[in-house]
Amino acid sequence: MDQIGQDAPRIAELVEVVRAAGPLPILRDVFATLRQDEILGSVRLAGAALDAADVRALLQRGRALGGHRLTDYLLVHGYAEAAAWTAQRGTRPGPVTTEDLRALHRMAAGPLAADGGAWRTRTLPPFADGTVPPPHWLVPFETATYVGRLALAENDPAPLAVARAIARLVRLQPFPNANGRVARLVGTLVAYRRGLPPLVFDARAQRAYDDALHAALGGDPLPLARVVGRALIRALERLRDAIESEDALQPLATFAAEKRADALYKAAQRGKLRVVRRKGRLLTTAGWVADYRANRNATRPAGA
Repeated sequence: MDQIGQDAPRIAELVEVVRAAGPLPILRDVFATLRQDEILGSVRLAGAALDAADVRALLQRGRALGGHRLTDYLLVHGYAEAAAWTAQRGTRPGPVTTEDLRALHRMAAGPLAADGGAWRTRTLPPFADGTVPPPHWLVPFETATYVGRLALAENDPAPLAVARAIARLVRLQPFPNANGRVARLVGTLVAYRRGLPPLVFDARAQRAYDDALHAALGGDPLPLARVVGRALIRALERLRDAIESEDALQPLATFAAEKRADALYKAAQRGKLRVVRRKGRLLTTAGWVADYRANRNATRPAGA
């Protein structure tokens, strides 16, 4: 729980920074971009081969670029509809219901399946890791138990609550298809209910997601909670960075002594130096560089 214990206060700190800025237009723009990135990350986990430009063209202009499979574009269309519903539902009070899950499945799977919103009607074999989904006749009862557990997890740290919401629904397999997509949509709905941004599984998170999910199915949700926690932190940092004044930001190289720029770039890559990425450039401020250098000196052993 150490990493979860570190991520939870960091998430709370970033939420306060973003809330304090108020409803700025730039924050709305970044949030809209995060929602597009959420869709991209989730459909890629579902097997779609589209990239960010393909998804943006489809969602913003209704154009299918890139010559990909029709099923990939339909997958994006359905997931985008479900993601928009999730964003609206996330602002409303009240518990998540089984009908909410069926609505999400109807939208996410609708373009690709004729059984949207229907419960699974056959018993599944064990997963590769030995996890056994419940028999089909128990699905309605187990799904009701699942939504009850979502309500009971309100006091859990956000990364852990989201990770458990995803893993438990994947283990349950309530629908004939698209269970992974519905699980990630529920995870984002849980995040919205806590005043957090959507779950954006970028390339780094996508590489770790499958292994972390398998661990969660085996009874250890912590690796998945760590993946979720880092995803939430990166999304919140993007919102926070959008608030920074253009006047305070300068190219990172401005603060590097001669032949020492590499050290600052490495610190930025490792997350030790706060930076903002705009138009392909790394920007930082004098205060952030001072904080990095103070922390670096504080952690050096005596006499080093």
